[in-house]
Amino acid sequence: MIVQLDSGRLAEGRLFSARTARELWAIVTPLRTGTPPPELAALRARFSGYALGFFVRDYRGQKMVLHTGGLPGYVSRISLIPDQKLGVAVFTNQESGEAFEALSWRLLDHFLGAPPTDWAAAFRTVRLRGDSAVAAQERGATIARDTASRPSLPLAKYAATYRDAWYGDISIALENGKLVMRFSRSPSLTGDLEHFQHDTFIARWRDRELRADAYVTFALNPDGSIAQAKMAAVSPATDFSFDFQDLLLLPVSGR
Repeated sequence: MIVQLDSGRLAEGRLFSARTARELWAIVTPLRTGTPPPELAALRARFSGYALGFFVRDYRGQKMVLHTGGLPGYVSRISLIPDQKLGVAVFTNQESGEAFEALSWRLLDHFLGAPPTDWAAAFRTVRLRGDSAVAAQERGATIARDTASRPSLPLAKYAATYRDAWYGDISIALENGKLVMRFSRSPSLTGDLEHFQHDTFIARWRDRELRADAYVTFALNPDGSIAQAKMAAVSPATDFSFDFQDLLLLPVSGR
């Protein structure tokens, strides 16, 4: 953060030029500012965008540069206010965006001399409301399920190697009477396909820490062979980095 706020300078020289520093914070992709929920009204931005590896927005009349990061088990956030030479880093040992958000805004408010806000309470309220909405949506999908439906084909007919132009090969194999899906380049994405309804299955990943079970829906050709399969996250709470909805799986063998 110190190097970023000092335009790339180090004690022994420069890591990158002042021109590069300006480019890193120049918006490339404008983003809609949107309207935050009432509890977070103070976070409404006048401008927002994505630069070269940083989000850029305004906060209380100041330009702010920020980004988040994380892996299973912990998440983090850095926030920079260039004109104030101010940087705030928050590291957590839990997967709670609300935690690093509340801490970041509280610290920024302190150094900017802003009126105190109970950010922890505000984010808690928003989180509880969001959790309730997610639970309702998941219940709705279960209630609407046609429990009497069956797959159109014998399970063995779904077993094949499928290829997505972006990702590569994904295999579906019949093992011990059940279908198993394996992503060739992501070993942790190995899961058992549980029939949901019609020609839709749910991939229950064996690594339950992923929390990203996904629908797998097959479409048939007129002759009854598999034309393609598409995927979608089961829960709206699934992390955005699981881009299942962007995959188009086309069978390449074992049809």
